[in-house]
Amino acid sequence: MKNYKIILLVFLTMMGQYVSAQTEVKKPKEAFELFFGTFVNNDETSLNKLNDYLRPTVEGQNAYQVNFKESSEEMMNSSVENFLGAFPKATAAACKKEAEEYFKGMLGNFKTGKLTVKNVKVVPNEYVEDQKIAEITYSVSFQVPSKLTPSPAGDLKKVKAEDLKKYLVGAAQDFKNADKTVTTDQEFTLYELKEGDKIYYWNGSPDQIVTDLTDFYFDSFGAKE
Repeated sequence: MKNYKIILLVFLTMMGQYVSAQTEVKKPKEAFELFFGTFVNNDETSLNKLNDYLRPTVEGQNAYQVNFKESSEEMMNSSVENFLGAFPKATAAACKKEAEEYFKGMLGNFKTGKLTVKNVKVVPNEYVEDQKIAEITYSVSFQVPSKLTPSPAGDLKKVKAEDLKKYLVGAAQDFKNADKTVTTDQEFTLYELKEGDKIYYWNGSPDQIVTDLTDFYFDSFGAKE
């Protein structure tokens, strides 16, 4: 009888661990990779998988509705417009195509950043009882130019079209041939969300990943312009 009790205890313990493991739909690492792939890499597959993952938590709807093509065009148009706004109208008009290629290369290198999840630590949420949070430590590597084509000197309002065009063509090529790898270590938090007997991980501000990385990315080559 004693042996029977021991066997039963071991069996129940194992079953408890099994049930506990099954309640976690995805590990925090997997969930974070989907957030990163969606918001940094703008990967359609990651977006679809993220929506599939979170759908039970938003009443069967898509948590994120993103049109990457439209958002990329909006970002491109805004970047080009703001950049060219510093130059004479005639110069800006003559260099619009080159400016688009320049930002295409710059933003493209950002979107191809490589993620490495270094550590995941699940700890109690000190602000919410019976809830845990996953502290994600990760690094991201980007390809950037070791040197950038020098920008036109002097008063920007007097820059000639041929000078700006020369700079933009050269800088776009610099990003295309990026020869330097820069890496940053970052942290992000995912919050445990319980839906029935299942556990999900999410963060209401996933754009913070992009914000933190953007600061680092532009600083990695901006000083050389």
